[in-house]
Amino acid sequence: MRTIDITAGSREAKQAYSLYEQACEEQDMLHLPLTDREFEEKFLLPQEGMEKISLILEGGRAFASGVADRLTGKLFVTMAVTEKSSRRQGFGRAVLYDLEKRLMELNGKKELEISFFNPVPLPWGITGDKKIEHPNTPGVDVRSDAYIFLKNCGYRDFAMQNSYYLELSDYKLPEKMAEKRLQLEKEGITFTFYDPDVHTHMEKMLRDFQNPLWEKELLKETSRERGGRPVLVPVYQGRVCGFAGPLDVEKSKRGYFSGIGIDEAFRGKGLAKVLFCLLCEGLKERGAEFMTLFTGENNPARNIYEAVGFSIIRSWADMRKRQL
Repeated sequence: MRTIDITAGSREAKQAYSLYEQACEEQDMLHLPLTDREFEEKFLLPQEGMEKISLILEGGRAFASGVADRLTGKLFVTMAVTEKSSRRQGFGRAVLYDLEKRLMELNGKKELEISFFNPVPLPWGITGDKKIEHPNTPGVDVRSDAYIFLKNCGYRDFAMQNSYYLELSDYKLPEKMAEKRLQLEKEGITFTFYDPDVHTHMEKMLRDFQNPLWEKELLKETSRERGGRPVLVPVYQGRVCGFAGPLDVEKSKRGYFSGIGIDEAFRGKGLAKVLFCLLCEGLKERGAEFMTLFTGENNPARNIYEAVGFSIIRSWADMRKRQL
């Protein structure tokens, strides 16, 4: 079974796009449909800081795509799809194995990963009475056939992620959080939007969190007056001691959420819950109708989300495979 490199605008690109669309339509996966142009941008067209490889099996029965991320130095499998009538015949496994080999040749590393750190985000959603969409798939849906397929191909769980949902139509800042905010302000901690010309310590704090995605996104942000997307921060004597945001409303009316973090020197004061409640309030004021987010099964941050009223709607596995 021979695999072929997929290039934008080719017959193979159309075949791969058809496989992706079929899987979306038949709800074999939660990924949202893409236009053919969006598909090519995600899987085929060059992007700064990464190298993509997309392969299709001769005859168009299965395709797989992955990326080498220069920022983290990691190798990621982004997608593997097999035509429905051709499953369980070795086609998907064949194209995935060729993809793994090609990715490892790029930087000599022997470990492949499927996780939210993948720099190629794929949107997903759940149909039903409520509109639920999220811009990035944080792993492998544990309810999907793909999860079993990847287990059989040698991938193993290294973390579990839960996706959370909150409807914002009835959201109000809890009275206890309003009182806590006043208490913190008496201690000199105020809540405002980040302005790099006024506030200090943002870059150091983000580096200390050791989350390259936060650094990549948030260090681009500026104050609203300078045209940037606003980032909500608690500030003590001009020093940033946490963040939440950026505050942005997507086309789906989802309130955007990159993350929340508190400087280690200011933890234990209740800042995180107040900060997150203010974020929800701010997003609602900007027109957001709902929020989705994900966090690790064992991440203490889940206590913040659940206290506000978020509920789990899906669970995902972050998976790795190491070649011997």
